[in-house]
Amino acid sequence: MRLLKNEFIWITLILIGLFLSSATPYSDQSIVSPLERFNWSWIEPTLANVQFDYAGKEISLDTLGTAGLIEFFMRKTAHVVTFLALGALFVKAISRTNLHGGLNLLFAWALANTVAIFDEYHQSLTPERTALLEDVLLDSTGAAAGVILFGGLLFLRSKRKNSKRAGYVALR
Repeated sequence: MRLLKNEFIWITLILIGLFLSSATPYSDQSIVSPLERFNWSWIEPTLANVQFDYAGKEISLDTLGTAGLIEFFMRKTAHVVTFLALGALFVKAISRTNLHGGLNLLFAWALANTVAIFDEYHQSLTPERTALLEDVLLDSTGAAAGVILFGGLLFLRSKRKNSKRAGYVALR
């Protein structure tokens, strides 16, 4: 159980997952076909109002279809959530050092951004995949959220420990 609490194991698993995902062609990853088996008529009125540009392409119900649009949102959510976790794990790992709290957060975010850039570059070497600046920005946003949330938790925890020790006199 103690092994599961080790952030380095989780970081390694995420990095392996990113590497394998980036090395897989889109046609082998696509979940549009399984999504088409479901009846999405209940959400189509909401999705009909969705229309925006992403990486120079129009994202809408008309251009992608219901299953394609849902898959698009699932894939982009995966970017944010994965890097949110990675950012938080980097904060935990770096907090073991003697870096100042602010530098800890900045370094964790920089590490996560470096992973995002290399991940997109690796993806560009894979058939049917492209590297997108927009995906790096999504990754960076997720990492920033993870760094801020977990960094804030560590800060509050350290404040609580310090306030309990205020006025503490050690008997020798």
